[in-house]
Amino acid sequence: MIIDLQAPDAPRDIRAEICIVGGGAVGLSMAVQLARAGSDVVLLEGGGRSLEQASQALHVGTNAGRRFDNIEVGRYRVLGGTTTFWGGQVLPLGEHAMGPRPWLESAGWPIAYSELEPYNDEAFALLGLEAAERDDGPIWKQLKVDPQIGEGLELLLTRWVPTRNLARHFRDDIEHRPNLRVVVHANVTGVEMCAKRTRATAVNAKTLVGTALKVTASDFVLACGSLETARLLLHPAADGGNLPWHGNIWLGRGFADHINGPVAEVKVRDHAAFHALFDSAYLGGCKYYPRIRLSPELQAKERSLDVSGEFLFDTAVSQHLDNIKMFIRSLLDGRRPDNILELPRHAASVAGIAAPLAWRYLTSKRSYKPRNANVRLSVSSEQWPNPQSAVRLSRAKDAIGMQRLEVDWRLDGREIKTLGLFARRVRDAFAANGLAEIVIDPALEREDPLFLDTLNDCVHQMSTVRMGENAATGVVDRNLCVFGTDNLHVAGQAVFPLAGFANPTFTGIVLGLRLADRLTKPSHS
Repeated sequence: MIIDLQAPDAPRDIRAEICIVGGGAVGLSMAVQLARAGSDVVLLEGGGRSLEQASQALHVGTNAGRRFDNIEVGRYRVLGGTTTFWGGQVLPLGEHAMGPRPWLESAGWPIAYSELEPYNDEAFALLGLEAAERDDGPIWKQLKVDPQIGEGLELLLTRWVPTRNLARHFRDDIEHRPNLRVVVHANVTGVEMCAKRTRATAVNAKTLVGTALKVTASDFVLACGSLETARLLLHPAADGGNLPWHGNIWLGRGFADHINGPVAEVKVRDHAAFHALFDSAYLGGCKYYPRIRLSPELQAKERSLDVSGEFLFDTAVSQHLDNIKMFIRSLLDGRRPDNILELPRHAASVAGIAAPLAWRYLTSKRSYKPRNANVRLSVSSEQWPNPQSAVRLSRAKDAIGMQRLEVDWRLDGREIKTLGLFARRVRDAFAANGLAEIVIDPALEREDPLFLDTLNDCVHQMSTVRMGENAATGVVDRNLCVFGTDNLHVAGQAVFPLAGFANPTFTGIVLGLRLADRLTKPSHS
């Protein structure tokens, strides 16, 4: 059921078995999984059921490091969180990214990929992707395409969820399951601890007009995103006492995002082969999107970061098509489209490619890209682990009295070598097989560190409350419990010690499902 804390009859005290803070991808997935297993769950979401500017204003922060455009973009204080606006692309982090990579000079994951892998199927099913083929091989076979593109490179396929907004996807559970209470407009302001400071006893929340709520529970899970989770844990205790995690050197440090942006122009030579490899495929009701990566073997040999690339196709109608997609997504998500008055103009501009687009889909189950498109190679790379990259509290306060965030995003500089290696490998492979001529940006070609300034973050905030073997290497343990506490947990990409290149949301959800499984085991109670 949904409770609006702004309603006059809203409760002021709630008792539950498990309390989850954050109604985004990870929090909602955990809450639904736990409730379906019979647990009594309360989920606290700071925003409402639709996006509100006053709630969004709580995310305003400052930037103290390199350009970080998305401190407020990509963070949505609304039921459904970022899933109300994301594209819906999912990709497991993978064995290589979670395995030992000593050349990165940083403590890696304290758990093996094999410990997460059993939960991948649960996550796919929970997200409505139970029909999706997990292995890329059968997909390429069905498409009659050989995915071998060159030594040191691998072609992979991502999957896309059918319903992007998880608040809509889980609507029946959220509205009708009696053991799942979802409280909206409940902005959590602090965690109460027992006298010994080893157990969380309650969390406090309030609305923008000051209506207060106290939730007591046996277990607490912070799943409100990397920036907001760090912000909450960095705050001083309401009673002025010490909190066990405040002395942890990793709290807020090691902040990471994916480095994203175009690195080369692409002049396609063999259009048929190129589009067979890189156009999206639609099979069995699922979308599969091709991306290219450096092979793990080459990464180990060259001591590089984990990096992938995709091809961007820009045409005269690209913007119009994107606006039509945004319009449709807004309607599906129950939002009023921002671009409704411009829709006729966008539709008229796209009409010219409607026939070939439909023909390509009907005959090949592939997306259509015009031959005259301007094609660019864009990268998404993890960054070198950097303890100096951090988030911290500023002196400014928001409307509910919480200190705002200051983001000091920093790169190491060695990322340029990975990007250069990747771009050259793609260039050489595509030249050898006649696919395309790859014209690398001259600054990247000479590995000028200033080229990194042209790239942006990917709205994949991670690693502010990292997982470690002990408190010297992380803020939470292998079971996602905050060091020094017995029952305060963190779920999501905030706990990633190393990022890999994959979009982090799916692995964040998988980590949450693993935690949910642990919280429901008799041995835990």
